[in-house]
Amino acid sequence: MSENEEKIIEISQEELDKLPKDTVHCFPASKSQILKRRILTVLIAAVDAGLLGYLLVGDTAPTPLLWCVFVAVFIVCAIVFIHTFVIAKYRVAMDYKNNEVALRYMFSKITIPFDSFDARDGEGDRVAQLLKNSTLGANMEHVDYLILDNVYEEVCYQTSSKDLATKEDFDLLVKEAKAVSAVYKAKEKYDALKTDEEDEKTSSDDVASLVKSVLKEEKTEKAEEAAKAAEEAEKAAAEEAAEAVEKVEEAVEEKVEKSED
Repeated sequence: MSENEEKIIEISQEELDKLPKDTVHCFPASKSQILKRRILTVLIAAVDAGLLGYLLVGDTAPTPLLWCVFVAVFIVCAIVFIHTFVIAKYRVAMDYKNNEVALRYMFSKITIPFDSFDARDGEGDRVAQLLKNSTLGANMEHVDYLILDNVYEEVCYQTSSKDLATKEDFDLLVKEAKAVSAVYKAKEKYDALKTDEEDEKTSSDDVASLVKSVLKEEKTEKAEEAAKAAEEAEKAAAEEAAEAVEKVEEAVEEKVEKSED
């Protein structure tokens, strides 16, 4: 990596000082989203318990498989219901104490260190794009998306303005996330690292190609020498065979001449 690239990706202390210190900014999930999940899980759990009770009251013993299904449904509902209280505290958090981004995703807490974090604008899935471009999209609420990426991993996460409590919360999250990305320059470091690796790989491939070329030339020369030696050996053998035939013919002629005398 050149000195110029090192200067570009250097973290400025002056820029670091502009970020908040020793605090955590929490961005809770949308209240409507939380309420819908709570109502849905309670209803499903109630139906699950009702079906199980109906079978037991009717003297119909559930099979082991049915017991597993009922218990599994109830456990999932309980986990989702409990998780709504967790995301009510925060769905995404900018942790300036530990210098990391924390987010709740699929019932687990995921953290991304600031020096590996990159934030950029995202977009909805294909269905959302189709709805947006249709006549129905004109009456739909506009949704903004933000990608939260750990540049050194193969997976990134996306949140949207409809996932958080308010549009103001989402706008503040975007502002802070992009500010952290600009200061720590994780994407620039990663791109520079990948460039170096590609250059090294290209150099290694060039060396390997040169070695293969030299070996191929050596094999060709050796093959030519072997073919030439075989040709000379064959020629010498033919000459020796011809001389032997001549000697035999001469010997036969001498015997014939003596027998005639």
